[in-house]
Amino acid sequence: MAKGLVLVFHKEEDSSLFEKIILALKTRYSLVSADQLELLLKNKKNTGNVCHITFDDGVASFYTVIFPLLKKHQVPVSLFVSPEMITARDNFWFQEIEGYEEGIFKNILINEVNISPDKLAGFSCQTIFKCLPLNQIKNVIARYQQNTKCGKKAPQNISAAQLQEADASGLVAVGAHTINHPVLRNEDDENCRFEIAGSVKGLEKMLGHPVKYFAYPNGRPGIDFGEREMNYLKEAGITMAFSTELDTLSAENNLLSIPRMGFARMGLAPSNPLIKFRLNLGRRWIDVRSIGKPTEKDTRDRLKGILGKELFSEPL
Repeated sequence: MAKGLVLVFHKEEDSSLFEKIILALKTRYSLVSADQLELLLKNKKNTGNVCHITFDDGVASFYTVIFPLLKKHQVPVSLFVSPEMITARDNFWFQEIEGYEEGIFKNILINEVNISPDKLAGFSCQTIFKCLPLNQIKNVIARYQQNTKCGKKAPQNISAAQLQEADASGLVAVGAHTINHPVLRNEDDENCRFEIAGSVKGLEKMLGHPVKYFAYPNGRPGIDFGEREMNYLKEAGITMAFSTELDTLSAENNLLSIPRMGFARMGLAPSNPLIKFRLNLGRRWIDVRSIGKPTEKDTRDRLKGILGKELFSEPL
């Protein structure tokens, strides 16, 4: 029996490939909705052979590529989005910096944090940003756009009308994904609560019904979020939240920290049974691949030590 799992996807633009993934998953798992998954976990039922599919960010290809396939094959999924990015027709910070010239961008970042360049050698801007609060990230992006005169990118995410159509289909459970996609643990209490509660309330207003589900940006437990964030989710009425902890489902899962994995492709066809074997390994696959390499926590701790405590908020 396959172990139960939650899969996370982001930007999928190949309709033929994703249809093959759906068909492969259907042969091995029972594809359940978010409501069905929550009920199973709340009642500590067997989750073997269960799979729930999730999408983060709400890029435009979800509507143009994925949504038609969901309707064709009647597959339930969750979609985690920011109401601000959708209504303002804006992009997340990581979407905005895609394609930026790394050398120029990093020099601006170094000036912002006022750290010797040699101390940040070997760290990408993306990695450094995961250790900074949102206001500094926005400052660096604004200065890059001003210095290079590149301007803001065209909107990359779905529209409000498209989101409402997906929500009304009965196949897509829309959940919150903060307002600006910060690493929540880098934010102070006020900003953290705003990012969570604001995204939930904004979506509820847009959709006209309660929003129960949430996905943490970046999403590693103990690194990107912790007890503080889970308490804010409870305040906002969230009943189930998804991390990016690389593991399979268990009856003992905390409903506010459900693990999710990416679909294991490994250069193989979606129907290849080796993919199922890799997914069943859960965190053990990561343990094998990480031998001799620093963990993400080790990298973040090292960076935060370099940057200095005054540059970020470390919640208690």
